[in-house]
Amino acid sequence: MEAQIIQLAKEIVEAYHRKPADRRLLVAIAGPPGCGKSTIAYPLVSHVNALLGGDKAAICISLDGWHYSRAELDRMSDPVEAHWRRGAAFTFDLPSYRDFLQQLALPISEAPPKLPFPTFDHALKDPLPSPTPLLPAHRIVLVEGLYTCLNINGWEDCAGLMDLRIWVDVDRETARRRVISRNLAAGISESLEKCAERVDGNDMDNGEFVRNHRMQPTHVVVSVDELPN
Repeated sequence: MEAQIIQLAKEIVEAYHRKPADRRLLVAIAGPPGCGKSTIAYPLVSHVNALLGGDKAAICISLDGWHYSRAELDRMSDPVEAHWRRGAAFTFDLPSYRDFLQQLALPISEAPPKLPFPTFDHALKDPLPSPTPLLPAHRIVLVEGLYTCLNINGWEDCAGLMDLRIWVDVDRETARRRVISRNLAAGISESLEKCAERVDGNDMDNGEFVRNHRMQPTHVVVSVDELPN
């Protein structure tokens, strides 16, 4: 897996050097739940920055920050369904995410000098503002998340803004096992049985959805079993 990450880092740096000096390179990292998106994304940022001589030009942002809050889910037409399906595409604030990406896609000289973005607090189970904004020095922005390469329902506008689209593939059973273990550790459900029920009724469906409705990736990485959850 390390070799794949190192090769990806080299290709990202090459793509960055091909961009006009006043433009950011935008990179999506997508894949089904349990594929290891964040496990790949953050080491990838470190390798990219190392290749750039230690500059902190690359940064990773998680799509999780654009989850609707639980209070916003309460105001949906079917709040019970919205809470149960939290993590499905309709439970994300697509307009806000799209606006953020459109700002990133502007020439840096025309974009706001400080771009705030949300993060997700797993203890609170809700999004929070990031303590630090995205700055002009951040020239390579990786966005990891389930729907960053989705090609329908308005998400295609976002995927189309990406210079590179990295798809992290994983077999279904490995993904299921990882997500059950992760959700149990996070306290999302109180028992193994409840975790499995939720994963089978939500996460696995979301995984099939993104597989069937993804924009063509520029790169495919195959997740291997030694990846942590």
